[in-house]
Amino acid sequence: MKAIRENFLPVVITLHGAYKDAEGDFWKSIHGQGGWGTGRFHGVTAAGKMLCGTAERPGCGGGSCNPQKALARWNALPEEERRPGAVRVEHLAEMDPAFPRRPEGSLILKGYNRPLGRDEAGRLVRLKEYRDCQELSPDGPHWKTFVDPEPGRSFLWFTEAQCKAVVPADPQAGRTIPLAEPVADRIVRLTLLNTIY
Repeated sequence: MKAIRENFLPVVITLHGAYKDAEGDFWKSIHGQGGWGTGRFHGVTAAGKMLCGTAERPGCGGGSCNPQKALARWNALPEEERRPGAVRVEHLAEMDPAFPRRPEGSLILKGYNRPLGRDEAGRLVRLKEYRDCQELSPDGPHWKTFVDPEPGRSFLWFTEAQCKAVVPADPQAGRTIPLAEPVADRIVRLTLLNTIY
């Protein structure tokens, strides 16, 4: 994680369809080199060159890149490809109209979650190590230990009606209100997932 924080710039792109805009073109160029699969990460230059795999097989076949190997391949590129400003990335001025849009009046809440423990005084503190069941399979759960885990990130979309159901018209300190089951379901069951790695 330290190598990624210090040497890479995180970028998230949409995989749900080959959209006809600059982001879609970037995705198609990566896909053509063997980079694919939702929930994966790849080392890619700003020009769209994959840094995964080997010279014989540039893509990583749907898996996730090894950041140390990707960084080594980056450092092996000619200097004119690596210097600042070698590739100019414009702001996405126009998005494919087929891309789903959030409803008018809706709200997107961005949340963070992190594993916490309690110290000797009972105060909540960050865990330096965190064990988590990553997968349930017929042969049992698969546990993994994460050292100095990053916070997980999640996004919750609320329609205008759901926003109004969460925040009353006359909010008052200390007041509690019941939540409609569909709203509570979205908050608790669909959003508070384990996204800590």
